[in-house]
Amino acid sequence: MKTKLIKNLSYIGAFFTLLVISAGAWVRLTDAGLGCPDWPGCYGILGTPDTDEKIARAKEFYPDATIDVGKAWREMFHRYLAGILGLYVFFISYLTYKYAKHVSIFLPISLSVLIIVQSLMGMLTVTELVKPTIVTTHLILGMTTACLLLWNGLRIGSISDTSSSKFNAFVKLCIIALVIQIILGGWTSTNYASLACPDFPKCTEQWWPDNMNFDRGFTIFGLPNVNYEVTHMEYYAKLAVHFTHRVGALLLSILFLGLFSYIFFMQKSQKIKNIGYLIFAFFSLQIYLGISNVVYSLPLNIAVLHTVNACILLMSMLILLFNTTYKVQGVKN
Repeated sequence: MKTKLIKNLSYIGAFFTLLVISAGAWVRLTDAGLGCPDWPGCYGILGTPDTDEKIARAKEFYPDATIDVGKAWREMFHRYLAGILGLYVFFISYLTYKYAKHVSIFLPISLSVLIIVQSLMGMLTVTELVKPTIVTTHLILGMTTACLLLWNGLRIGSISDTSSSKFNAFVKLCIIALVIQIILGGWTSTNYASLACPDFPKCTEQWWPDNMNFDRGFTIFGLPNVNYEVTHMEYYAKLAVHFTHRVGALLLSILFLGLFSYIFFMQKSQKIKNIGYLIFAFFSLQIYLGISNVVYSLPLNIAVLHTVNACILLMSMLILLFNTTYKVQGVKN
């Protein structure tokens, strides 16, 4: 098995994970996360209740449920994609372990463990009635899967001597800050707080809104067992969550401004500069999408792209980290 093939398969897997993430965002934003009240089946069957016979059978299993075929189809479509991804990740992990001996065994093992945990989080998303803590974790682990597949591809096919520098440390700092902001974004979305501030750049026509409830807004554990597609967080808690995400975006922009200034005006490597241009494009797009979510009242296509682009931005930062950490020499296939 040639390492170049495993490398390309890893990149394909990372791209496919982005599709799964986009499908998950689509399901969540259309309130279809509980389109199937059970797991892994749907209303007690392995498909969707899309015929009179199947709907009748579904009502026998769940007599009190309101069956929405469209939501059930969207939820199962996402599950099918996730299932295919899971099998693909196991396949990539096996190939990496068997044929890419220069790659630490920790990487393929981590991928396999991650996809198992991710499947459990998918189950808990349903059984715990789309509890925000579970859904946010599910989203972050999905992005982690994409990033690990990308990293697997970067590491395969190369023998690397590690190097460190102040710039490398700053890149790591930017990645940590970006991850925190992504978590805040996931928390904002899963708590239906994306439109808590209906205006921009101010929030409820104030630079610092009154009566924000941070304690309630950032209660992560001990949440009540309710259907979170129906029972949402109280408004002033949402306000605190949304505003914190905006402040995080501002601080992250300042940090990335320093990153771009160094790359464009001080960095001598043309390769690093090219990666910097790529990151700048995705970062600018992310800001535009975030503002558009508010200005245009959370249109579905923009909201989904905002989630997916966050992962793409993180992946582009990992490419920068790889190229500032390793001195790469080719390996024979």
